[in-house]
Amino acid sequence: MNRIRLILLSFLFTLGILSNILTPLLVNAAEVNLIANPSVETASGTTPLNWTANKWGTNTTTLAYTTTGHTGKGLKVAMTARTDGDAKWMHDAVTVKPNTSYTYTSWYKATGASELDLQYTDTTGKNTYAYVDTMPASSTWVAFSRTFTTPANAAKISIMHLVSSVSTLETDDFNLSATVTAPVDQDNLIANGSFETANGVMPASWFNNKWGTNTASFTYGSTGRTGSRSATVSMTSFTNGDAKWYAAPVTVTPTKSYLYRDFYKASVVTRVVVAFQDAAGAYTYQDLTDAPLSASTWAQYSATITAPSTAVKASVYHLIDRVGTLSIDDVSMSVALPAPTGPTIANPSMETSANNLPSGWTSSNWGTNTPKFEYVNEGQSGTKSTKVTVTNYKDGDAKWYFEPITTLKVGSQYRVTAWYKTNVAPHPVAMFNMADGSTQYFGLPIAQPAANSTTVWQKYSDTFTVPAGAVSSSVFFYISQNGWLQTDNYSLTPYSPTGFSRPLLTLTFDDGHEDNATNALPILNKYGLKSTQCYATQFLEGQSQAVINGALAFSKSGHEICSHTVTHPFLTTTTPTALTYELSHSKQYLEKLIGKPVLNFASPYGDYDARVVTEVKKYYQSHRSVDEGYNSKDNFNAYDIRVQNILDTTTPQQVAAWIAHAQADKTWLVLVYHRVANNPGPYDSYIADFDKQIQAVVSSGITVKTYNDAFIETKAQL
Repeated sequence: MNRIRLILLSFLFTLGILSNILTPLLVNAAEVNLIANPSVETASGTTPLNWTANKWGTNTTTLAYTTTGHTGKGLKVAMTARTDGDAKWMHDAVTVKPNTSYTYTSWYKATGASELDLQYTDTTGKNTYAYVDTMPASSTWVAFSRTFTTPANAAKISIMHLVSSVSTLETDDFNLSATVTAPVDQDNLIANGSFETANGVMPASWFNNKWGTNTASFTYGSTGRTGSRSATVSMTSFTNGDAKWYAAPVTVTPTKSYLYRDFYKASVVTRVVVAFQDAAGAYTYQDLTDAPLSASTWAQYSATITAPSTAVKASVYHLIDRVGTLSIDDVSMSVALPAPTGPTIANPSMETSANNLPSGWTSSNWGTNTPKFEYVNEGQSGTKSTKVTVTNYKDGDAKWYFEPITTLKVGSQYRVTAWYKTNVAPHPVAMFNMADGSTQYFGLPIAQPAANSTTVWQKYSDTFTVPAGAVSSSVFFYISQNGWLQTDNYSLTPYSPTGFSRPLLTLTFDDGHEDNATNALPILNKYGLKSTQCYATQFLEGQSQAVINGALAFSKSGHEICSHTVTHPFLTTTTPTALTYELSHSKQYLEKLIGKPVLNFASPYGDYDARVVTEVKKYYQSHRSVDEGYNSKDNFNAYDIRVQNILDTTTPQQVAAWIAHAQADKTWLVLVYHRVANNPGPYDSYIADFDKQIQAVVSSGITVKTYNDAFIETKAQL
C-alpha cells in the first residue's frame, strides 16, 4: 500500500467515514477462495453453477435458489417434516492438500439449529465425514468462520451446512481458503493476531494510523512475545491526538459480548478504545480500562465488550497518546463464554485467591514423580490460572482439580469445557465420589493439543454421564510423564446428544483370550448374538492349533475379527518402526488367517495420541478406544469410538442401565469385555455374570450388531 493511500485512510478514518471504502482494501492477497461461484450469483439454468441440492432420508424438504441472499442471490433449505436424514446445498468438491489447515467462512440465517460437516474424498475416491459444529438459530444474517486440518490422505473436500430438523436455513457468500495465520485461539475473530504473516513490509490484515499534533513512528518488529513478529508505535512528541496499530474490523452481533485480549509492553500508561460501526457506516466509540505501563515484560490486557444494538462491526485500538513506546502481540477477540446454565463451579477461572492459592482448588499427585504446583499470574481469561510441572517421572500422575460439587444429577449428561496450554498430551477425567465411600473415574477422550500449545491456549470440550450412586463430582486434567500443563476457565453445562435413527449395541472382546471361545461363544450363540473379537496376534501366532481354532470358530460363525496389535504394547511409547509393525502385521496375519478384510482397530489400554491415530488411519477405517461414553451424531469420531468398560464387578443391572440410556437417546453403545472365565481378573467377567448380562441385552430389545456393521450404519447418517 503506497504512502498516499495510507495518508488518505488515516484522514478518512479520523472523520469516521471509512466504512464504504475500507472493505475492498482489507482483503488479504494471500487468501485464495477455493469454492467456485462462492456468492452463487452465476446461474446454470434454474440452479447455481457449481452447486448441487442434496437430501437423504425420510423428510419433506424444499431446496431453493433465491434472490434474497446476504448479497444478491442465495441458497435456501426448508424442511417441513422429518423422520430422519438431512438436506443441504453442496458446492463442487475442491482439491485440498493433506495435513493442511483451511478456514471456512460463510453467512447464514436460520429458524433452528443447523450443522456444519465435512465430506473428505481420499486419494482412492473413498468418502469420509467429519462433524465440525452446530450453528444456533439466527433471525438476521450472521457470519461465522471455522478452521480445520485435513486428514493425511485427503484429496478433495466439500463443506456441508445442513438441516436435520423442521426448520429453514439460508446461506450465502462462502469462502474456503488455506489458513495463512494462526489465531491466538481457535475462536479468534482477528486475523493474523500474532503478526506472523507479512503482506510486504506490513503485517497482513493490519494497519497503522495517527491523528492530531504529535510525532509517531510505526515498526513491524522482528521479535515478539510468541513467534518472531510484533507491532510497535513510538511517540517522541505529543500535543494531542493518538497513534495505533489496528486490525481489520470484525463482524459482531448486536448485544452480544466479546472478550478482547492482547499482550503488550509499554513505557507509559496506554489507552484501549473500541470503535463500533453500524449498518449505515456511522461510528461510536467506547473507552475501556487503561493498560498500566509494563516496560520490560509482556503484560496481558483483557476486557469484555458488549456490542450496541446497532453495531455490525467493531475495531479495538490499543493506542498511545503521550510520549513513549507501545508494542503489542497475540491479539484476540472472541465471543465471550456464556454464563453456565447448569451446575456452577466455584472460582472456575481461578481469579479468587486465598493464601496465594486459588480458592476451591486442590493440587494432588500420586506415584513416583516430582510435581511442582503453581498459581500463575496469567490466564486464558482474567489474570490467573493453575500450572503443574512434573519431573523425575516413573509412575503415577499429577493434577489440579476443583472441589467436587454436589449439584450434578445422577443419570444426566454434561459438557465440560476448559482451556489449557501444555507441552504434553493431558488426560481429562471426570471423578465421582460415590455414596458407598468409593471413587469412580470416567476417562474422557485424550486432549490433542496443537503444535502451538506451549504458547497458545487450547480449547477442550467433551461430555460425560453421571453414574448412579454419585454424590459429588469434579473434572480434571492430569499428566503422567515429564512435562507441564496449565489450565483455566472451566465450565459445566447440561448436554443432550443428537441421536441416530435407532439405538445400537455392539459387544467387543479385547486381547483374544482362548477362554472366550469355550465360555463366551456358546452363550452368544445361544442367544443368537454376534460380537467383535479384537485379537493381539501374539495370542494366536505360533500357538497351538486348538487356540487358533478358537479364533476361527468365532469368524466362521459370523462374528467379526478386529485388530488389537501384535504384542499389546502402550502404543504411545513405541518407536515409529515398532508402531508400524504393531498395526500392519496384526492386520496382515488376521486377514490371512480368516480370509476376510480386517477393517477396524482397538488400541491396547486405550492408549493413543495424535501420532498413533495418524498411523492407524493408514491401515484401518476406525479406532475404538476405552474412552467412556456413548457415540452420537454430534460427537461421532471414527478414530475415537467410545465405550462402556466391563469389569468383574459390573452387574446385569448396570448393563441394562447403559442400554436404557442408549435407547432413550438413540446412541450407539459399545461394550468392552476381556476374558470370560470362572477365575476372572478385575477387567474380566464371571461366566454366570456374563450370561445374565447377555440376558439383559436380549430382554432390552436393542438391536445388536457387530462393530463393523454398526459403524457402517451410524457413519451413513452423518
